[in-house]
Amino acid sequence: MKNEKMTDDDLLALLQRKEDDAAHYVHGQLGQERETALREYYRMPYGNEEDDGWSKVVSSDVSDSVEWILPALLKTFTSTDKAVSFEPSTAKDVAGADQATDACNYVFYKQNNGFLVLYTAIKDMLTVRNCAVMWRKETKEVVSSVPFKGATQEMLAMLMKEHDAEIESATPSLMTGQDGQPMIDQNGQNIIVYDGRLKKIEKRTICKVEAFSPEDLLVDREWTSPLLQDCPYVSRLMRVTMSDLKEMGLTVDDDEDLEASDQASGTTTRLNDVQRIDTSSLGYSNEEDYGDESMTDGWLRIEFVLVDMDGDGIAERRCIYRLQNKILKNEVVSHVPIATASPILNTHRWDGQSIWDLVNDLQKLHTELLRQTLNNLYLTNNPRTKVLTDSNWSPLANLDDLLDSRPGGILRQRDMNAISEQVTPFSAAASMPMLEYVQGMRENRTGVSRTSMGMNPDSLNNTATGRQIDQSASQQRVELIARIIAETLIKPIFQGILKVLTDGEMQKLAFRLRDEFVEYDPNEWRDSYDMTINVGLGTGDTQLKAQQLGAIYQMQQAGMPMGLATPKNLYHTMAKIVENSGFKDVQNFVQDPANAPPAPPPQPPIEMQLAQMKIQADAQKAQAQAQQDIQKFQAETQMATQIEELKAQAKLQEIQANLELQASNDERDAEREMMKMQHSQQIDMMKMELEKYKTDQDNQTKILVAQIGQGEKVQLEGDEEKPDPVMLMTQAVSMLAEQMNRPKQVIRDENGKVIGVQ
Repeated sequence: MKNEKMTDDDLLALLQRKEDDAAHYVHGQLGQERETALREYYRMPYGNEEDDGWSKVVSSDVSDSVEWILPALLKTFTSTDKAVSFEPSTAKDVAGADQATDACNYVFYKQNNGFLVLYTAIKDMLTVRNCAVMWRKETKEVVSSVPFKGATQEMLAMLMKEHDAEIESATPSLMTGQDGQPMIDQNGQNIIVYDGRLKKIEKRTICKVEAFSPEDLLVDREWTSPLLQDCPYVSRLMRVTMSDLKEMGLTVDDDEDLEASDQASGTTTRLNDVQRIDTSSLGYSNEEDYGDESMTDGWLRIEFVLVDMDGDGIAERRCIYRLQNKILKNEVVSHVPIATASPILNTHRWDGQSIWDLVNDLQKLHTELLRQTLNNLYLTNNPRTKVLTDSNWSPLANLDDLLDSRPGGILRQRDMNAISEQVTPFSAAASMPMLEYVQGMRENRTGVSRTSMGMNPDSLNNTATGRQIDQSASQQRVELIARIIAETLIKPIFQGILKVLTDGEMQKLAFRLRDEFVEYDPNEWRDSYDMTINVGLGTGDTQLKAQQLGAIYQMQQAGMPMGLATPKNLYHTMAKIVENSGFKDVQNFVQDPANAPPAPPPQPPIEMQLAQMKIQADAQKAQAQAQQDIQKFQAETQMATQIEELKAQAKLQEIQANLELQASNDERDAEREMMKMQHSQQIDMMKMELEKYKTDQDNQTKILVAQIGQGEKVQLEGDEEKPDPVMLMTQAVSMLAEQMNRPKQVIRDENGKVIGVQ
């Protein structure tokens, strides 16, 4: 018979049944025990304390055990950069496995603060039996600021385009020059520049790893393994707001759907009872959220369930984001991205035991013994007083004086025997062996002894070897816890990180590794490799490992001449020694032979070295003689060159003098020719003036003759005296001579050519 496809209503009903079934155990008996464990860890009162005057002390066995085990476990997984490494399955996977190792350790320890994740998870499991860690791909908008200063409008536009950003703030000002004066553009306008910041919003996809409260983890109550990758139902309850849902890409039409998720069955009701922080006493209420709908909160279920929705008879694993009665997201996934772990495993159960389970009864016993001892001591140090009374039960001493027991005070009484002390014997010394017995039981149960803590100098086994034996014995329990954490928590987390990185949607990873920046593409890796987890413990284990590594190093050195070891083997041993010493930067201490420069060639025999030295000396001598000859030749050549240069300079000076003399002669000849031309021109002008004068006289004579012939009386123009032509000629010649004898000035053009004489 073929199954029918499942509707959303059917799926909601199925999920609600599974949630209620899992919550019945997690928030029932387990929740009550977790609450008790937290109360005893924080040394809260048991509720059976007496009135004032009696001890209310609570022993710290639970917190002491947890806090002493916690450092050793954290050191195990944070002492090196490669607490977890991937091993290749084939030769072609070597590069990918190494890159995956570097990238996954970087994502966990650097991007997600792996120390804090492990601290929270390990402390949870030590205290309340289980921890809970989830990994998932998260895309968030990251807002960053880019400063700018002295940017023009054009530069600002380029910056906005380059960084894909918008202006967050900008303050204008005038651009000034070196003289402090405002600068202007080609249009005569002042140049404006801006100082401010750009706001850049970019989306980043990362693998987020977070430790959440184990009370928010629901597991199918029939599941029998701490490994959850194949569990039919796993759910995480997450307190979210409307803003959180939008950041996760989930759409909620009405905030009432989110508010309604607060009234879920008995799940959240029990969860509120075991909250680690009680906000009710603070007077805080989140019902109205001050009118901000984005901060309306409720419970989101992130559920991983095996279900046959398509009716093909094969159940597929689905990830469902659900409010109480509304499914927000439903998709098929490959695995459950949640891991849980307990320090002590219960076989055939997913939940285990904590350190609280081991020592809670001892803490109660220890607390009772301490209170009795202190109460006995209080009575011994502050004895009661007996007051004698008369037949009417009236005291024979003043009670006010008795209550006011100040030094030098007065005590009034009517009878010598009216006052006496009721001495309480100190019998609590008998409880001291019992206190020591309780302390020993706690050490045996937890593996944390005073010797391993360095707090028992009076131990009978106080030799170096004895202390080493005690420490090794006490660390066996801690070592077992570390191995359980490695297999049930660390390994699933790193396998999950690798799956997230290789899902085909992650960007390239760029980070600094061993003083170099590297860039890896996760899409080039396989989604699974063999995994190795390095588990190292505290001081005792470190010392033992150091001795073992030292012996291995000596053995390798002895085997190198016979070819039993290589420099690569020595490097690996030395690297382990550095890591065991607590240093992460191995490259700063030892050099990998693969990256080392080539070794120098071996030294030749002594005879060959002497022969080489003699050859080198002869070569140096010949080189020195050759250098001397070269210097002599260079000096002679330089001197001959200088003589030739002097001769050439003298010849050049002679040619220049001849050229200057020829130029001077040419200049004089030019002056003479110019003067001849000017004199000739003046003579020609004077001849023309004389010819004109003769012509004028002839014309005038002809007129007079004509007038006389007509019988007219002719009046010679004036009887003024006419110039004598001979005299005029004589004067002109004199002026010409004077001008020729006058000093002359040669006129030249811009190129030095003679163009006239003045």
